[in-house]
Amino acid sequence: MKPLKSLMQFATWLMRLSVAFFVALGFMHTLKIFDFKSIQFYIALVFALFSILLVIGGFLSKPALTVFSGIMLFFASVYEIVILSSEGVTVELAMYGVIATTALYFVTAGNKH
Repeated sequence: MKPLKSLMQFATWLMRLSVAFFVALGFMHTLKIFDFKSIQFYIALVFALFSILLVIGGFLSKPALTVFSGIMLFFASVYEIVILSSEGVTVELAMYGVIATTALYFVTAGNKH
């Protein structure tokens, strides 16, 4: 069976939007508290800012914003994976794995459709 190359652009946008949706659901509570002394606040801020920039980068012709956002989301996800790995394998750990691999896809592909 041949791949459906015509759906590649749609799938790429779904990945961008799913990262933003995950971040909105997972980090809104942390961002609402405004605890500037907490490392989790800054990690949530990185996720929120760069997931928004990942979506915005999809509208640009140059891939720099998409690639940089992907790098930042990848490293933030790896940080969370390292922190959560002490608790064993959990669904939350797997979700950060999915976000990390999606971010890594955008680092390697940029805005290529």
